[in-house]
Amino acid sequence: MPPRAPLSPPLLAVAGALAALPAAWLVLAADALVGGLAGSLVGFPFAGLTLSPRFIVVAVPPPAPAGVHPPLAWCVALLAGPVGAALLALAVHALVQGLRGAAWLRMLGLEAALFAVLRLPALLAAAVLPGGQGPVNQLYLWLGEPQSGRWALMLLALLALWGAGALGARLAVAAGRGWMRVDGRAFRRRLVRVAASFPALAALAAWAVLAPWAGPPWAAAWLALTFLAPAAFTR
Repeated sequence: MPPRAPLSPPLLAVAGALAALPAAWLVLAADALVGGLAGSLVGFPFAGLTLSPRFIVVAVPPPAPAGVHPPLAWCVALLAGPVGAALLALAVHALVQGLRGAAWLRMLGLEAALFAVLRLPALLAAAVLPGGQGPVNQLYLWLGEPQSGRWALMLLALLALWGAGALGARLAVAAGRGWMRVDGRAFRRRLVRVAASFPALAALAAWAVLAPWAGPPWAAAWLALTFLAPAAFTR
């Protein structure tokens, strides 16, 4: 039986976007689980997980913070979830790629890793953008520093976007060698746009709608930067 022809670039972009949506849901669930477990290690009660009204897995909110916690404990409780979910997604992606799993599973792993990594700069930027919400905002709130260092944090978010875009491009090129040509920078950039930028944009936009992390105009502007970053840093 002859091998099946690879999908055309438009169909590959659609397939990636469809895979990115459940992948993003799994990453958000992992964020809630890792964050809850990490918080329980530093004195924050973890009552389990539940579905939000918009069907996103979140940690059950405690009735009230128990006792007084040092800044390091707040950092662990609020930031371990996004960082841990990103590391877990990268590990799963590496596993399914290394084992040469089914194509749909490799696509799911790639989109989960891309969403988890590209989400981190957005969470940093949310601390500066009007209407921003997220763990970094909560950290500022609980530490009683509503404005301190916010613009330096935006610089950090832009640097993180540079790193996440470059990493996302490398992951997409490594995973998509069997899907499209990669024997030239122009071909690699096209592959990155198809397999990474469009699917990641779909997942990040869905996340921005279901769990708003910044005012709509600012979130849209940041998503535009995120869409451009992987292809811009493709080598």
